[in-house]
Amino acid sequence: MRLACQPLLLVALLASAAGARADTGHPFAEAPPSVAQGRPFVVVVNGAAPSSTTARLVYADGADGPAFPAFVPPAKPSAGGRAVIGDGPSAREPYPRGLCLVLAAVPLDAPVGPAALMVESAGAAPIRIAMDILPGGFLDEDIALDQSLTDIVESTEARKAEEARRLRDLLAYVDPAGVWLDSGFARPVASERRTAFYGDHRRYLRAGGGVTVGIHAGVDYGCPTGTPVSAAGRGLVVMAEDRIVSGNTVVIEHLPGVYTLYMHLDSMVVAVGMPVVRGDRIGAVGATGLATGPHLHWELRILGMAADPEALVGLDKIPDIRTMAPAVGRR
Repeated sequence: MRLACQPLLLVALLASAAGARADTGHPFAEAPPSVAQGRPFVVVVNGAAPSSTTARLVYADGADGPAFPAFVPPAKPSAGGRAVIGDGPSAREPYPRGLCLVLAAVPLDAPVGPAALMVESAGAAPIRIAMDILPGGFLDEDIALDQSLTDIVESTEARKAEEARRLRDLLAYVDPAGVWLDSGFARPVASERRTAFYGDHRRYLRAGGGVTVGIHAGVDYGCPTGTPVSAAGRGLVVMAEDRIVSGNTVVIEHLPGVYTLYMHLDSMVVAVGMPVVRGDRIGAVGATGLATGPHLHWELRILGMAADPEALVGLDKIPDIRTMAPAVGRR
């Protein structure tokens, strides 16, 4: 099923700033001039075949990032049958034919400094866009674990490894038809109290000694047990199960290869295969799995890569479409 993708369609209208270039017959692309480590960003491509179009970063050290796939956001028909973008008085004309979008991300550990975004499509010359990678400004955090949580960290149970493998495979899956998102993200809980931030460099202090290090792949919202948790945006539920490390976990597909994850839930009220819209309740805050207290752990994954989910919150509230793509990169 394909549904309108409102903020990304607005980003797509950046292509109109190119003016006559849309009529040259040669593909062109636009992207933010700079993006911080760990942040998602939007690439607008016109005149290329979406099914064979990808965007990847090449860093100053010559290393290549993953190839993020393009997708076509469908226009939405008005009551009179005319294709428009959105509803109401702000409805716009259809975006240029042949336009597609890529939602990409900069890895947490990407080299800081000059990089190149390579947009490639079958039958067309590669497009190179200069881009600066900025520091992510991540924090350091120590977390003391009691014996029960230490046991989870140190567990070698086969089920734990199998759960990790299945989740990794799920997040790497790209469904070209999986275009669901129709708005910017909304925070999945009403609280703005963050107990941990995206990209935190963590040391887990195990009971009895020993340290395990890792990077926090999402945002933690500290809330009482039972606080409602909602879908951040329109999508399809592709996982709803109890896992050893993340406890009750819901995963929602939003775009090809783009997923949000909701972990440590006390309860879940959705099932695999269920479509949801932004604001639909999917469960309640809890402290299941590896959790020191009740909270929601919320992640955004793009081709399996963790990116800052809050960078896509409220994008549909940005009035000037010409600032949309830079906003995605710098939030």
